[in-house]
Amino acid sequence: MGDKYYMFVNGEFREIEESRGDYVRSQYEHLDKYIARGGYKYFGKFLSEDNKFFILELLVKAGLLGGGALSRFKTIASSANRPKYLIVNGHEGEPGGFKDRLIMERNTHQLLEGALLLSLALNVDEVIIAVNERFRNARAMIEKALGELRPYLTSKGLLNKLPPITVLLVGSPYIVGEETALINSLEGNRGGEPRLRPPDPTETGLFGKPTAVINVEVVAAVPILISNYYEGREIVIEKYFCITGDVGKPGLYREKLTVGLNELLAKAGGVKEEDVKAVFVGGGVSSGLAHSSKIRVRLTPEETRKLGVFLGPGVIIALSNNRCIVDVMLEVERFFSHESCGRCEPCRLGTKELVEVLEKVSMGKASEEDLKWAETVARTMMETSLCGLGMSAGKVFLDALTQFRDEFEEHIRGVCRAGVHFR
Repeated sequence: MGDKYYMFVNGEFREIEESRGDYVRSQYEHLDKYIARGGYKYFGKFLSEDNKFFILELLVKAGLLGGGALSRFKTIASSANRPKYLIVNGHEGEPGGFKDRLIMERNTHQLLEGALLLSLALNVDEVIIAVNERFRNARAMIEKALGELRPYLTSKGLLNKLPPITVLLVGSPYIVGEETALINSLEGNRGGEPRLRPPDPTETGLFGKPTAVINVEVVAAVPILISNYYEGREIVIEKYFCITGDVGKPGLYREKLTVGLNELLAKAGGVKEEDVKAVFVGGGVSSGLAHSSKIRVRLTPEETRKLGVFLGPGVIIALSNNRCIVDVMLEVERFFSHESCGRCEPCRLGTKELVEVLEKVSMGKASEEDLKWAETVARTMMETSLCGLGMSAGKVFLDALTQFRDEFEEHIRGVCRAGVHFR
């Protein structure tokens, strides 16, 4: 509450003192210090480039942007329909995610430079930084940074040559982080409700105009990539990973995209591989679940796709062998059911069905037919839901059922391998 944040460690809530307003303000990096460490060093050079779109290609090469996004963004850059918008998505509602908030608070000027560089590459008319209403410290730091930046740009004769940057708070419900629901929220429409596609936001987005929605971490990486490019260095970026769950030292870790999942878990508290049951990888509970036998995977976009998960926000949630997988999935599906906007039936009804089946399984009152029904529901959700929430709710259930079916079946027989139920 207020500017206080908490984490749950070893059965108790602990205040994260580093997230308090006074601490955040004490860590703020002023513009002169940012410039002293290389900020805006190549801004003028990039401004003179005839084809500025190459910066997005560098993001793809670094593994921070997919090739599909690249083709979509080309639509914006070449569109004559104006005005055009860049929305920096600072919603970050994913359970276990907190890197974007820290970037907005601690690397504020780097984020603003990245937003301006991308605005030039995409040829947009306005940049909007959409900040989760819970992140008021982040909004205050961005406003402070803008107050320093505008006089600097004016002194360089650039202020009127660059699109304005606006900071807006958006609602905190999970679904608002989905790009079309975010656009609806910014327009003042019913918050937390996604739009049908097509059309894509790159064609018809904010106020019906071409719009790019790009995550905070990706935007903040742009100045680093520009420096690497102009200095002839390897195009490699370090990614932030938010590690929580059954680890001794939950927190934010910054590593190259060649790091192994097992290595990350070891850094977050010395978790032994034999003590790990499963891990939510990449997007936390919305990305997918990986069995412990797969935790030696390298966390590259290519390798994680082979696991059937996406790297995305870099949220890693570890589950120990002491966890009952049925209990975990029941809580996950309750979360999705609570956060569903209710607009489409596959998600609204499907999440409810999965919760009801999992409640029966947890009590030992389900049958094999119940599991088959839940499997059918989950596949239907993946194939027909309007947005990613319903698709994710279905996918993560199927991940768990496929990899831990023996535990689900044991529950049906009144046996809990983790010893949580039926004592």
